[in-house]
Amino acid sequence: MWPQISAIFWAQFRLTRNHLPRTNVGAILLGLIGLLWYGMFAGLGVMFALLFPALPKHELQRWLPAGLLGVFVFWQLIPLFTLSGGWSLQLNRLLPYPIKDSTLFSIEVMLRTTTAPEMILVLAGALAGLLRRPDVGILAAFALLLFIPLNLFLSLAIRESVLHAFARNKFREVFTIVIVSIGIVPQILARTKLGHRLLPYLLDAAHAPGAPWREVSALSLGSSNWYVSLAILAGWTWLCYWLARRQFEKGLRREDAFRAGASANDLAPARGRKASIFDGLADIPNRLFKDPLAALLQKEYRSLLRMPRFRVMFGMACVFSVVFFIPMALNESRRGGAGFLSNNFLVVATLYGFLIVSDALLLNVFGFDRAATQIYFVSPIPFRSVLIAKNLTAITFVLLQSVCVLIVASIVRIALTPMNVLNAVAAAAVVGIFFLSVGNMTSVLMARPLDPAETFRKQSGGRMQLWLLICAAGMFVLVGLAFLARWATDLSWAMLAVLAIELIIGYIVYRVAIDSAVEKAVDSRERLIDSLTKGAGSSVIGLGLS
Repeated sequence: MWPQISAIFWAQFRLTRNHLPRTNVGAILLGLIGLLWYGMFAGLGVMFALLFPALPKHELQRWLPAGLLGVFVFWQLIPLFTLSGGWSLQLNRLLPYPIKDSTLFSIEVMLRTTTAPEMILVLAGALAGLLRRPDVGILAAFALLLFIPLNLFLSLAIRESVLHAFARNKFREVFTIVIVSIGIVPQILARTKLGHRLLPYLLDAAHAPGAPWREVSALSLGSSNWYVSLAILAGWTWLCYWLARRQFEKGLRREDAFRAGASANDLAPARGRKASIFDGLADIPNRLFKDPLAALLQKEYRSLLRMPRFRVMFGMACVFSVVFFIPMALNESRRGGAGFLSNNFLVVATLYGFLIVSDALLLNVFGFDRAATQIYFVSPIPFRSVLIAKNLTAITFVLLQSVCVLIVASIVRIALTPMNVLNAVAAAAVVGIFFLSVGNMTSVLMARPLDPAETFRKQSGGRMQLWLLICAAGMFVLVGLAFLARWATDLSWAMLAVLAIELIIGYIVYRVAIDSAVEKAVDSRERLIDSLTKGAGSSVIGLGLS
């Protein structure tokens, strides 16, 4: 087994190293961002290493189970909240090789450490702190590491269950709503009175007899009934192992079925599918535009509305962008008086939803087309018309997202005024035209294929994530200047005036950017098509980064 594992990891390391950029500004910035993020959790681990020896043991017995419960929740729920599954095996590429299922399962379990490496740093710091206590034995302190296998097994079981749920069309969007609901719980607990009321119950849950985090805490602090705690923890670990192995084997059978080819029953619904309301909406371009622009728009609307990944992202942009900020707005209202978020809720929620859909809708417009992009270069259609059609499609969905945000905000009774609505529309227009300008260039220069059926995996590359971060920073600058003008003059119309000036500038930038993008695409069409022909995700034999 170990030679196979080492061979897969070595091949992955070499392929990943060749795939990633060498030393450049983008790589350095991404490295610094990663260093800052993981440095925060490393600092938290160092704090625990310094704090644990000074705490009285009764305080440690009270709060260590709660801390382990927090580690458990972060490890299992944050990947669902961010739709990120860490490194994982691409089983469809490995099944043709003579590798045992148990070997694949072992590798997949070890890869679950990439789901939440932050918690490994935190647990390492807690372990160092326990080892520095004279009243805690060395073996007892190392019992803290027994919490890792349980989380690895359970993380794999949850991941496989989520992938199976996303593979079913009827439950994909419903499951996304569940994930959104899970993601908003920490905000509600932290920003409202409900969190303070539930704090005693959460502490009781942390100290519940038989809970794995309580038993790990008891073992690591040298409980007198260590054999009972060890037996309970072994039972929880075996249960998580059984769930993980069962779900993993289901995934293997699913991959075998896909390799065998789709059956006629899989295609029957497509042949007998009735026209839906979305089909009627997709026909609107024929009434407003002439070909080829009308045909291109119709194709974009129909294809995007049928893609599971886009439907999930668009649904999150419409709902989650509002729900995420509701607890903070309620917290400001509870404190009395209207704060920044209460006065500008619609602007903030609209722009946040804008960022959610920008990756696939604005910055990588050929991602879903993939190899089919070559049709744009062999058909008698100006490439400029193709970009304009994709830009108009993006504008349409951004408008729909803004309307949905307005409707949801009205349903939850967020205080809205006509000026708030006007500011949100103006801010979305300014940010949108600059995003379109940047997106036309990045879509040509950094094109990357996207799997429309993969909803649980992040498919954007490192450079694209860097550009998304840069665009987000630019968005804050553009909107921030408008807010600054309103604050300095104490006039609501000052914000609209600044946004109007920025919109004019953005239009000029857009005209220049689209001409440059068309020229670059025509000159480097072979490289563009080659980039989109490669498989989605990381170009690997056995592993994929999400």
